Amino acid sequence: MINKIKYEQLLNNTIKDINKDNIKNINELLIYINENKPKSLFRYRSCNEQSIEAFRENKIYFNIASNFNDPYDCLIYCDIDKILNQVQDIFDYKNIENLHKVVIDESHLNTRPVNINKETAQQIINNFKNKNIKDVFSNISEESIDNIKNFIKNLTPNILENYKNYYQNNQPLACLSETYNNILMWSHYADNHKGFVIEYETEKLKTNCMPCTNNQSYQTCPNWKQIMLLPILYTNKRYDATNYIFENTIIQTLKNVGVENVFQLSDDFAQYKINIHKHKCWSYEKEWRLQLFRLNNENFITVKPKAIYLGCKISKFYEDILVKYASEQNIEIFKMYENPKNIKYSLTRKKYTKKSSNAKVNNKPS
Repeated sequence: MINKIKYEQLLNNTIKDINKDNIKNINELLIYINENKPKSLFRYRSCNEQSIEAFRENKIYFNIASNFNDPYDCLIYCDIDKILNQVQDIFDYKNIENLHKVVIDESHLNTRPVNINKETAQQIINNFKNKNIKDVFSNISEESIDNIKNFIKNLTPNILENYKNYYQNNQPLACLSETYNNILMWSHYADNHKGFVIEYETEKLKTNCMPCTNNQSYQTCPNWKQIMLLPILYTNKRYDATNYIFENTIIQTLKNVGVENVFQLSDDFAQYKINIHKHKCWSYEKEWRLQLFRLNNENFITVKPKAIYLGCKISKFYEDILVKYASEQNIEIFKMYENPKNIKYSLTRKKYTKKSSNAKVNNKPS
């Protein structure tokens, strides 16, 4: 089981430090997640043609955050004014030589020879470390600096909207839960208990590219797919992506004048953190999130389920269809039941038998 304090600590450790091995810290995080993930994860579904066909074909389809019921899901937060002011200061032509001094000799931090705050100067040291910034900018003329300023000015009105659009509308995500018997989730995500839940063995939540049997690079394989499985971190504050967007803005700005591969992100895991922060009010969901990376337009992965759970209010029409498809693949079938004789509010699963459903009328719901 994931310990929230430990998980949050490991997430914070992915930020690069000149005295730390960042790759080692990311690996430590991924190892911790892998060693503490549940054996099974569950997906709540409504009964409709798409979800039933996906179950029959063993497909997990991905969605985008703008379609989710939380308006803050993947809604990026940053201090946009701070970012733009810092970027404009960095690309002031008179500061370039002084920037070189800051990078080469950290003692210049104390005198602050450039018109930026100490925290930003420290970022520059870390991200340009061991690179001669004077050489990097030697081919950038004052005219190019003017072009940079115009580029930044044109970027200003759209930068936050562009990132919001990317994270809420362009990242394929699939949501799963640690539990199959949450009454509220059956109501929210399985059509008021008239739907079903699919159980997946966590170890099988992977693509054929893990590892690649053909030893192909993702850059040359048109069928390349990869996924990342991470638990949601429930907090009272949104993830602050200011540094991430600031650094990406510098990279874009340099690229605009033909300078590439000289500035690095201080947190290579930031892009994932944006997707896994949710408010504590959602913590009852115990969510794990799949993120899909692919080169083609296929919006699914293929994984055979371990079991299916039929809602306590499911219609006989949909029940028969799902039982048929599950039986054809030897997928375990359970039925959920209320507990009227129990003082507690709870749902119980029972192994499915035809006898248990004989009282229902075999009509398609309207």
